[in-house]
Amino acid sequence: MLDAVHLEEQGTPSLTFVTEPFESAARTHARLRELPDIPLVIIPSDYLDRSDEAVAAKLGPMLDEIIAKLVGGDGDGDGN
Repeated sequence: MLDAVHLEEQGTPSLTFVTEPFESAARTHARLRELPDIPLVIIPSDYLDRSDEAVAAKLGPMLDEIIAKLVGGDGDGDGN
């Protein structure tokens, strides 16, 4: 998370992947560094125990969100 904050502070856009158990900590760190809107993709923590195919099936639906955040949207489909 700190690396993403440093990149953002230097003007380099970032996207941070965070597993569910660490979402609160990531958001807290971002707020403390005055970057409460830093883009995060929250992924389920149970994907670690699965085959590549199972991971792809679980995370595949998140691709629209990931792409939107990479190009500056919020991933909710409204383009912001």
